[in-house]
Amino acid sequence: MTWAEIALFLGAGVVGGIVNSLAGGAKLFVFPILLASGLPPIVANATGTVALWPAQLPAVWLHRHRIAHQGIGLLRRMLPAVAGAFMGALLLIVSTERAFMAVIPFVLVAAVVIIALGNRTAVLAARLLVPANRGRAAGMLLFATGLYGGFFGAGMGFLIIAVLTLSGITSIRDANTEKNAIATAINTTAVVPLLLSGLVHLPAAGVVLLGGLVGGYLGGLLSGVLPEAPMRLGIALLGLILTLSFLFT
Repeated sequence: MTWAEIALFLGAGVVGGIVNSLAGGAKLFVFPILLASGLPPIVANATGTVALWPAQLPAVWLHRHRIAHQGIGLLRRMLPAVAGAFMGALLLIVSTERAFMAVIPFVLVAAVVIIALGNRTAVLAARLLVPANRGRAAGMLLFATGLYGGFFGAGMGFLIIAVLTLSGITSIRDANTEKNAIATAINTTAVVPLLLSGLVHLPAAGVVLLGGLVGGYLGGLLSGVLPEAPMRLGIALLGLILTLSFLFT
């Protein structure tokens, strides 16, 4: 890698870490940058997943007191998400470049919509599911979210928050902290088969990872200061620009 590429990857990691902690959607920024550097699409996607793996750990640590009492309940919610993440990573590994490129435009557009909706995703989900079905649906939705997270993952934080809201967590700050913990579990599960697959560009992943740790810590500090709605809309707008540039290049 050149020094310019190192600086670019490091900057992408810092921005991605901040975005992940504040609203979610770092993959929308990191994936196009890795792709523009010359990496094949599946390699860029797998590298981005590994690179962003620990980005939310600093935010989880800073707000660990909010989930310390969850115990077995948090573990129970993590299990279907982790199972889905493993399946999603395997799906990515066995995908061909042609199949991946056919699917990824729809995934990118869906990620932008999810981020733009933000916490309203939970309101929409609540309207679609009657109270009696929400408990049973939560596990299935967490599995589906994990599947998406293992395959791509941009914006999955809002999906996790929507499911957590359906499962009865009423505090948005508690839900956001648990979201970071579950997202970290999803990414950790996906990282193992991706690393073993040989698809990951380790030098690029390492540089983005370092930047992501710094950005994740900064994002954790800023999460209690910056208003969420403008930040989310700004991220969605930038993500839309990146998505359109990807679709038309």
